[in-house]
Order: sequence, then C-alpha cells, then structure tokens
Amino acid sequence: MSLILKTIRGDTSGTRIGRDAVSIGRGLENTICLRDDRASRAHCVIEPDGRGGYVVRDLNSRNGTKVNDRKISVAPLRPGDVLRIGSHEFLVEPDESIPQGGPSIDAGTAAWQAEENVDFGGLAQIEVESGQQAESMPTPQAFPEVSSERPASEPVEWASRLDELIDELPPRDSPRESVSIVDAAGKPSLALDGSSLGSAGMSLLLKLASKARATDIHIEPKGDRSQVRMRVDGQMITTVDLPARVGELVYGLIKTASQIKMAARDAVQEGHFSARFPDRRVDYRVSFTPSVYGQKLVLRVLDTRGLPRSINELGLVPYMVDRVRRICEQDHGLLLVCGPTGSGKTTTLYTCIREIDRHSRNVVTIEDPVEYQLDMVTQIPIDDHKGNSFGALLRSVLRQDPDVILVGEIRDEETARTAMQAAMTGHVVFSSIHAKDTIAAVFRLLELKVESYLVANSLDLILAQRLVRVLCETCRREVAVTPGQSTRLGKYLSNKTRVFSATGCPRCLRTGYRGRRAIFEMLDFNDDLRDVVLREPTIQAMKRVIEQGHFTTLVQFGWRLVAEGVTTLDEVDHVAGVQ
Repeated sequence: MSLILKTIRGDTSGTRIGRDAVSIGRGLENTICLRDDRASRAHCVIEPDGRGGYVVRDLNSRNGTKVNDRKISVAPLRPGDVLRIGSHEFLVEPDESIPQGGPSIDAGTAAWQAEENVDFGGLAQIEVESGQQAESMPTPQAFPEVSSERPASEPVEWASRLDELIDELPPRDSPRESVSIVDAAGKPSLALDGSSLGSAGMSLLLKLASKARATDIHIEPKGDRSQVRMRVDGQMITTVDLPARVGELVYGLIKTASQIKMAARDAVQEGHFSARFPDRRVDYRVSFTPSVYGQKLVLRVLDTRGLPRSINELGLVPYMVDRVRRICEQDHGLLLVCGPTGSGKTTTLYTCIREIDRHSRNVVTIEDPVEYQLDMVTQIPIDDHKGNSFGALLRSVLRQDPDVILVGEIRDEETARTAMQAAMTGHVVFSSIHAKDTIAAVFRLLELKVESYLVANSLDLILAQRLVRVLCETCRREVAVTPGQSTRLGKYLSNKTRVFSATGCPRCLRTGYRGRRAIFEMLDFNDDLRDVVLREPTIQAMKRVIEQGHFTTLVQFGWRLVAEGVTTLDEVDHVAGVQ
C-alpha cells in the first residue's frame, strides 16, 4: 500500500511513501527537509513493515514524534492518521494514483482507528514510554500500548458538549450519522478517518451542523481557544470553545480537503469541499480571513435537505401559487424576487425553475456562485476577473437559444436593461434585486436608469419575501392576546383570544424556534400599474392602484401566521418591520 503525506501545518510540501524509507528532519540529507527549529536533525523515519503497511520510528528526537497527538517510539502509520513532527503536521492518505494491493490491515493495527467509537478520554496527548528502540521490524503486538486514562491536564469538555448537543436535537433516538469527506478535486479524503483530536473535532462539528440545520459554521481563534458558533434559523448560536490546539488541527484538515495553501496565514483564502452523509451529499464553501488572533474560518453549508421541491411547498397562499405557476408556464415574461440578503430569494427562484418542464425547454442560469446543482439546467458562474459579469454573460446566453433564463441578481443598468429586453422578446426571465418590498423594487429599477417603458412593459410579477422563525412545537406556550395586539392584527386574528410565544428547550438549542418559513408580498403588474409607471410614478399613486385589487403586505402575511400559531408577533416585526 502506497501512502501520501499531505502537509496540514508547516511550510513544506508533502511526499509519496513507497518501497523506500522516508527520513524526516532538519538535515539536508533527509527525504523531507524541515525548516523547523523544533525538529531534530534526524527526527524520524517512515519505512515498510514487510506486510504491506508502514511504521514510523522516532530517532531519539528532542521533542518526540506524535501520531494522532500520541507520543510514540514506533507505531503503525495508516490512512487518516495525523503525523506531528516539531511544528509540522501531515495527514496520511492513500496514494490513489497507484493500484493498491497486498494484505489488508490486520486487527491489531485496525484497533488504532474506529473513529465512530472514539473514547474521548483517549484523545489527549499521552506520553508513551517504550524503553529501548527495537532492533528489528516490530510485529503488530510489539507496538506500544496506549493508555485510555486521560490526564487531568487534558480536559475534553468540548467533545462532551458537542456530543450532548447532537444527542438532544431531534430525532433524539436516531443513530448517529456517519460522515466522510470529499475533497475539492472530488476525491474521497480520509480527514475524518483518523483518531486525532482534529478528526474528532471536525467530525462532531459537521454532524452537529447537519442535525441543527445550520447554514454557516464560524470558528474564530481567541488566543488560547477557538470559539465555535453556528447560524441556525438566521441567528448566531454559540456552541462550544475548542482548545487552540484542536482548532489548529481542524483548520489544517479543512485546508487539506479544500486544497488551500497552508503557509498563507495572513491572507484571505477561499475554497470548497463536500461531505457524504448516509442519505445525501452536502457542499461547503470555505472562507479564511485574517483576524487579531489568526484566521477566522466560515463554512457556508449548502444542504439540499428540506428545500422546497415545488411551488406548493413555498408557503404561498393559493392565489399566489396560481399566479406564480402561470408565469412559469408562459413563453415570455419577467418574475422579480426582492428582499435583503438571506431572505430566501435564491430558494424561491430555484423552486420556480423546478416547476418548468426542463426536458422540453432550454433553461440557463447565471449565478454568483452556483449554490445547488439542478438537473437538465445549464448553470454558469460569473467571474468578474475574466470579464464574465452578469451583464456580459446574459448577452452571451441570449445567443444560446434559451427559453428560460435565471439571472442571479440585477446589480447594474446593463444587466437590468438586457434582462427586461429578453423578457419582451420571447424569453421567461427570473431574477432577484435588493429592495425592501415590491413597490421599492420598481423604484430600484428606475434608479438604475432603466427607461420607464422597459420597466412598465417587461415586468409581470414581483415577489417580496422574508424568513420568519417557526415556533418550537415542543416548548411553545399559549398566552392571551393583549388589547394592543388585537387592534393590530384585526381580521387576521380570526376572533382568537390566545396566541403562542417562544420559551426554549434543548430540542431547539434553547432559542424557542425550530425551522423557518417565508412570508410573501406579491405585486401583479396590470395595465393600470403600467400607466402609472409610464407617467410619473409615485408610491402614493401605485398604492392607490394596488389597493383596488387583492394585495397582502409582508406584515399582514406574517400576522396570518401569528394567528395560526406558527410564529410570534415579535418575530414578524423583527424581519418585516412594524406596521
């Protein structure tokens, strides 16, 4: 079995381990020469064990050689292990470029792994007194025993805390999910297969984020610790403080999986990797940014589980569903979705794309970046450095015989004008724009210096939306409606005298909420509205026309959910403003 050493900390490149021994140290005569004052001149050597595997042997170095944070004299080296030499660390992975053969790892060696059954008491750095170095190649039984006793100086409360959070989140009786890493090149990685502190920490964080449905994982160094927070249902929640050493190991494994340079610790770095869970694949966007105590890491979690699969699952009221479905079936028109960042605009647009018959129609998307993969859709990422902006790509796509075009965002005059011209010349166009509500979206287009006749004649439908948190059904409690609330909610209260409020329990991470759903405002462009936009558009003139038809504001849509016990009035006021 051939192995590869991948650097996860340090300034040296890794190497392939084959039939010849690999020596590591500061001396120039070594196979891997380290510029590291903490390493000895001849530090350690990796050599075949005669049975298809490898052992690492410490050469009486000053600071010792560690495998998975255990100090060793001689030990087997397997895929997934983390080898530490001085201040350098290497992840051991199989060499996929060479066909693997030979006998499989025996039970004595395999006992060193079992990542799913890690005893956190055995994760600490443990000094192994092995006496004199063996003169001949050791047998598996000759490898030093590792104590499961945890020294008092090595607390692992962080692991127990993460375990507790995972176990308390619903479904509580479900078996623990298994997870494995797929690196940026699409190849399986053994970053989680070792028994190191970093492997255990990274594995637990990914499993917690999965079960909590987190959209982002934040890890920020704070000197002697690394603070971990997760964004769950739009809110930041502090989960655990990792020891600085564990945080460094997690950083190294993530950089290795993302194929990011290890040495550039003062630079902004970006990458991506994926994880395989039993029922799905989850993608992660990686962002490292320098901060006071080192790089802060943010992982954007792109999990397709729970996404709406049809317009019926968006949470629109029936008349809105019918109108959105109609524009998806048209052969031309413009659907615009507006709202702030994180309000679910992309999810709504993707759901509209799923509603289209993609087998009989040519669907093209232009995105920044492409977040989810859609079957039978041509997805194009923008790249401003190469001149591939939204506007430039949109002009190019129009020569690709499209039926439906999704433009991720209208940001400038060129993109807005081109999208509207496309909608008027036989294409269905979906796009988003930053505006607080549907009326503001019209004026945002006019502010981009788009001609009023284009705005009036191209727009078919504008949706404004926000995401409100849904009350946890386990801990929500009924409260009486106050006179002030009764006056505000009016007819939307439907004569109810009690609503629900948030409390907090372990199943909702003590927030009182679990999950989110959208509230909507829909503006259907008719001839009267087009006349207003073509003349001198004002907010008051548009409202007079809108009030003559069926129109529900964002806040009124939220009030309906409050009366149904889905969310709270405070939550609606927080995301949509007080009306």
